[in-house]
Amino acid sequence: MKVTIKDIAKKAGVSPSTVSLVLNNRPCRVSQQKRDEIKQIAKDLNYTANQIARSLVTKQTKTFGLIIPDIENIFFSSLAKHIELQCRSHGYTLIIVNSNDQFENDIALLDLLLSRSVEGIFLIPGSESWQNKTELIKKLQQLPVPYILLDRVFSELSCDKVWFDNEYGAYIAVKHLLENGHRKIGCIASSSFVNGQFRLNGYLRALKEFNIPINQNNIVTGDYKKESGYVAGKELLKKDITAVFITNDMMALGFIHSIYEQNKTIPNDYSVISYDNTIYPYLFGVELSSIKQDVKKLSEAAFKQLYEKTQKKVNVQKDICLQPELIIRKSVRNMHA
Repeated sequence: MKVTIKDIAKKAGVSPSTVSLVLNNRPCRVSQQKRDEIKQIAKDLNYTANQIARSLVTKQTKTFGLIIPDIENIFFSSLAKHIELQCRSHGYTLIIVNSNDQFENDIALLDLLLSRSVEGIFLIPGSESWQNKTELIKKLQQLPVPYILLDRVFSELSCDKVWFDNEYGAYIAVKHLLENGHRKIGCIASSSFVNGQFRLNGYLRALKEFNIPINQNNIVTGDYKKESGYVAGKELLKKDITAVFITNDMMALGFIHSIYEQNKTIPNDYSVISYDNTIYPYLFGVELSSIKQDVKKLSEAAFKQLYEKTQKKVNVQKDICLQPELIIRKSVRNMHA
């Protein structure tokens, strides 16, 4: 049977309320020796606090919720891990749910998390939510708890946000290709995603800066998943290009597959830069250059903002834009050499 405070109190010869005060490190008229004895008895009996009962008293569940669009995407799973670590280090539990990039799931999961009495919500909206932006924004504005938009943000919604400058990240990636002498640069984009559109804008911005004519035939769309990168790769390899910028790592995996299938290599046949910098540890023989989005920094900034909001330490809204970084490895051939 589950050990209760009454069991500890009976063995220690004190009242249940005294045990509760001691275990919660609250002030009470008990000697340090007795405090130590009560805590040792609780340890010996393998006592664990009933968080539900505690929350009824404190009016705090010490629980946050996180809605992510695709838990199979390494970037989002890594982000979830780092947010969970932040929560746990501050005594919070994190409920992680997956929307599968669907608008209806975003709405349903917000209600689900509220029904579990979370104190705050991290939300990365699904791709479908951009087609139903007005309805989701209305839902968010009615939430009874603090929330923060993470990674994918609505510019027209006034709320707490933490995100990376996606256009800048793509710009420095393509600029690196251009500086290495590449002029025929393909792109696997995901313009149906808001971040994908920003990254496509960065690709176009770099080409314009170097006075390179935009060839729409060199831009192929995908859906952030590996299979679409493979399909896009088969199409791009028919084009007259020397380099490819890919707007996320999962599609880069598919593209690399398509290259190997054609008995081509990186960077001898094609130079490649990806986005997210999450798959490098899993690649063999490909020193893939990529845009790094520091998920640890993202998670720390997001947690700090939501935590302070729930503790009512801050009232102002923050729109935090973090800068991505180009990690240069050996997947880009210098055409000047």
